[in-house]
Amino acid sequence: MAYAAVTSLKGTLHLHFLQPQPRLPLQHKQEILNSLHENLGFLQEVLEKSEIPYNNSAMKDLEAEMRDVVFKAEERIEMELSNIYLQSSNIEACLLRLHGIFKQAVKQTDYLKKKLIKIKSKHKFAKGPSITGVSLLGSTSLQPANPERQNNITVSKFPKSASKFDSRMVGCDKEFKTILDKLITQQSAEQLQVVSIVGMGGIGKTTLARKVYEYSSITLHFDKRAWVTVSQEYNKEQVLQCLIGCVNAASRDELHEQSNELHEKRQRNSKENLRKLLMGQRYLIVMDDIWSIEAWDSVKACFPDDKNGSRILLTSRLREVAEYANLGNSTINMPFLDANESWNLYCNVFGRTEFVLVFEQIGRDIVKKCKGLPLAITLVASLLSKIEEKVEKWKNVAESVIGDSNEACSSILSLSYNQLPHHSKACFLYFGVFPEDYEIPVKKLVKLWAAEGFFRVVNNKNLEEVATECLHDLVDRSLVLVGKQSYNGKIKTIRMHDLLRDLCLREARCENLLNVIGNDYLCAVAGLVKLPFYKRKSQHLSSKACPWITLMSFVTSNY
Repeated sequence: MAYAAVTSLKGTLHLHFLQPQPRLPLQHKQEILNSLHENLGFLQEVLEKSEIPYNNSAMKDLEAEMRDVVFKAEERIEMELSNIYLQSSNIEACLLRLHGIFKQAVKQTDYLKKKLIKIKSKHKFAKGPSITGVSLLGSTSLQPANPERQNNITVSKFPKSASKFDSRMVGCDKEFKTILDKLITQQSAEQLQVVSIVGMGGIGKTTLARKVYEYSSITLHFDKRAWVTVSQEYNKEQVLQCLIGCVNAASRDELHEQSNELHEKRQRNSKENLRKLLMGQRYLIVMDDIWSIEAWDSVKACFPDDKNGSRILLTSRLREVAEYANLGNSTINMPFLDANESWNLYCNVFGRTEFVLVFEQIGRDIVKKCKGLPLAITLVASLLSKIEEKVEKWKNVAESVIGDSNEACSSILSLSYNQLPHHSKACFLYFGVFPEDYEIPVKKLVKLWAAEGFFRVVNNKNLEEVATECLHDLVDRSLVLVGKQSYNGKIKTIRMHDLLRDLCLREARCENLLNVIGNDYLCAVAGLVKLPFYKRKSQHLSSKACPWITLMSFVTSNY
């Protein structure tokens, strides 16, 4: 978040004070403003191009200090600007206080700059000759050296078309055929049946269910199909309305009109409406990610049994829930991938099967450490595809993957986050403000990111274009999932895997951006901002400022 903080404050200074015709001309303060702007520019450039490892404790401490100093300065500046523009205080007094804020910020950024140079000097001495693109004296080269030419390496990137990792299926052929058999082949079992898929997070339950759901024989066999993601904190009414929306043949406009006219009636009769829509139809309902027996009990009465071969496909991490729902029928246990399947998935992410021998060996060692967990393999392959093919760098990744399946996945999740560019980290953490399994509209998300000041203009692109490129990078790294796409392949919505969302919330809490207490999301600010689906807490969680204070309510109120 240090990079986001520096970029945001730099943008604030430029907007209000450093335009050709600034909103607030401060002639006698221009020199100190320029000094502050230059300091921020230096910090920004060094953070952006730094090669200091993410696990360098001195650098981590400095970034935390930098983040707090810069966010606090911006908060104070914006408070005085509000007083000036609203004319709620004496303008001369406000300008005098601004001058004091600028002077203090220059001193603090001078100190941070010296500290950063010292850390980089130590790193340079320990590492060897040069740090590409950034001079320790503060000047930056206009054209950074091309690492591919300089080090004679190959940088591999997998194709954009491979970025929807949840749609790639490797292995589980036996399980796939078993599910198909239970859904459409066993015609002797005409009564309604529940087929359950159970397994740990990241093992591919949803991917397998999606493959079944979209399989041609399934679409031809069933009259109606519906998919709903239940989630850990489910809302019964939302689940029912989602199922009704999938099953109902009415257009969105008609559904919207119905909900406006008959909202209260539909609230009371959602169960009955769903039953009527399914009555007499051979249907397939997929209930993905169900966490409790209560969630199943609350909706099972909505599914009529017309003895016509209708089926319900359910996925859960909890065996107790899966077995309760399928009434003793056999449960599909998701297996881990074997060695060959794991390597095939790894190659699929890269979009190639041939590697230089040393990198193939490192890759196979890493895949072996992933213990056959598809999410872990996908993430680590996505990460490596963004890293230069240097033996040292790949071995560092390999050394970071340790433990059993859960530990390996956790270490890879953290590694994928830590290896993000600085501006992308802020964007990733921003996903914490959205509910679990929420389909996030891309157009609004990039506007929010741009408005937060996470980016600077690059190559004459506007901020929303830069934000869109950042989003595509997160997709390419498999850190977010593609939801809906337009006819020409443009991403319309995105979502986040549960395990990655847990990482996001954990890191956001460490960065003092968000705190989650039960089902309540609280912005860690001295004066909390209420979100439409968040509860207000009367106490302050922290005295530190939260950078997302101004736009948080907009995130959900417009959806």
